Amino acid sequence: MESLVQGREGRLSIPAGVDEVLTLVAHAEIDGRDVSVERALYVQEGIESRLPRGREVNAFQVYELGPIRLASSRRSIAALDPRVEEGACVPDLRCWLLVWVADEEGRVRVRPLAGVRLEQGTFASTDGFVRIPLLVGGTEARVEVELFSEDGDLIAAREARLPLVPGGIVVRISEEKERIRLDWEQLGARGPVLVDAFQGHRWVRAFSLAPEHPYLPAFGPGVWRLQVRSDLFSDNTAAVQYLVIADPGGPGRARQAADAVLAEADREGLDPIAVAVIEGTLQVEDEQTLERALFAVPSFDVVSTGAGASARVGAHGTLESEQELRRWQAAAVILLIGLMVSMVLLRVEVLAQARARQLLDELGDGFTSPSRGSSSGRGLWAFVLLVFVLMALLALSKRWF
Repeated sequence: MESLVQGREGRLSIPAGVDEVLTLVAHAEIDGRDVSVERALYVQEGIESRLPRGREVNAFQVYELGPIRLASSRRSIAALDPRVEEGACVPDLRCWLLVWVADEEGRVRVRPLAGVRLEQGTFASTDGFVRIPLLVGGTEARVEVELFSEDGDLIAAREARLPLVPGGIVVRISEEKERIRLDWEQLGARGPVLVDAFQGHRWVRAFSLAPEHPYLPAFGPGVWRLQVRSDLFSDNTAAVQYLVIADPGGPGRARQAADAVLAEADREGLDPIAVAVIEGTLQVEDEQTLERALFAVPSFDVVSTGAGASARVGAHGTLESEQELRRWQAAAVILLIGLMVSMVLLRVEVLAQARARQLLDELGDGFTSPSRGSSSGRGLWAFVLLVFVLMALLALSKRWF
């Protein structure tokens, strides 16, 4: 069927028992030409081919926590852990800073250090968490998170650099009966989006949603990773959210989320909130806040699904072969020109050396004729030939044609 974003979308069933590499072929007619696109389709039991990776951002846009600075050496705290609910902030769009203070009683204040606007004042914690809205207005966002006692005395402070995704999308998920609602914000007019659903490291489903009907069908039990992008080429700016569907026979949503986070511990490191949930030392009434906190840091990674480009594109089966032929022809012409220029240079060099020896012999006043290996000009033709060979290789590397 027609996609709300670009092209067409649908689902194909694969026969049971298939374990091989298939070829997915799509045909279309463009300007009267039959164009086909082929893409390899790997079918394998237990395949996990979609691993998250870090986004392509600069050093001023990655998540970074400074050390906890205690106001008094006689006082210690269990946690002062700020993280962005959405996984990353988008400049000029509101995001939420979630601060975990564990069982500390008091209030939290956030002071902007660079590129952040927020409501001034202190905020009380609920079940060990404090939610603070903020707005990033630049290409870097740094804040200082301060914890105060009920008497207003400073207990501890910590600086944080917030993760940023310029030009991205902010997405929030909620469950409504038998369906899932996605609310998203983006710079400019809100338009249709593509939603990729992953379970574990498997890319399971794909949808396109319109603002006037932002609903997905209900998913099965488990932890689902949803990536939302505005077009086929926006992997790096995709919004990432997690959805936990309780398993009727499982340990509960909070434990499912914590297990999923610790499953990535070899890449991300042990998460103190996930460890507290598994050990049973963290109990909260609002499970959604806990889930947002658990998935906040890992969701700065993004799974690259590709831009839909094929490994092979053919128009009547000749487009790629024509391009390959042109590359070889260009390389041959470049190499032939290089040989001709080198031969001319070599001939000029040999004639010049012979003339020099003749002149020295005619003088006959004790000068010894220079040997063939003593000429400073020898080797110029070889250097020029090497340059033309490199140019021919560059033509074959598909950089020019």
